[in-house]
Formats: sequence, C-alpha cells, structure tokens
Amino acid sequence: MKSVIWIVLVITTFISQPSINEQQIPASQTNTTKQDAYSVLNTKCNFCHSVKKNRTVFSLENMDNLAKAIEYQVFIKKKMPKGRKNNLSSLEKEKLLKWISSLDKT
Repeated sequence: MKSVIWIVLVITTFISQPSINEQQIPASQTNTTKQDAYSVLNTKCNFCHSVKKNRTVFSLENMDNLAKAIEYQVFIKKKMPKGRKNNLSSLEKEKLLKWISSLDKT
C-alpha cells in the first residue's frame, strides 16, 4: 500500500509542476531561495540518496519537479531525512519551506 501511495505521489509531482510568477517574486530572490534549499538537499539528502539504489539524487535541475514529494516526505510524513545525524535544523526546514512556497505562487 505504501508503495502505491509513493508511486501516485511521484507521478502527480511530474504531472502538475508548479510555476513561479516572476512578477510576485524577484528572480534574484528566487535564485537565492532555490540555492539555499539546494544546499540543504545536497548536504542532508544527497549523500544517502546517492548510495541507495533507485533513489533520486537532487540537483538544481530536478528539484522543482520533486518539490511536492520532498514536502510530503519531510513535512507531512516526517520520514526524511532518515537518521538522527541527518535531522534538519529549524533554519534548514525554513529554507526548504520558503523554496516550496515560492513554487506555489502563481
């Protein structure tokens, strides 16, 4: 059952891609927000995702498409990142949430 939910979540993530309305968010702020979020994904997620088979490694190119899945796993299910050493600080959570919310603006 969990795998079916995960597959549906991943498929819907790729079908409904949020767009950024550049009139509401300046491009420089969006780039900084995305860079900040990527630094969190790269330091807290990619090292584990890169060694596990069939795991997506996050990049600046694919992270926007995976935002909903990241939000679901990190903030709703609270299953990621795994391990006590990988816990997100409140600042890291804030960076991810700021980036995710910037994608929801239309």
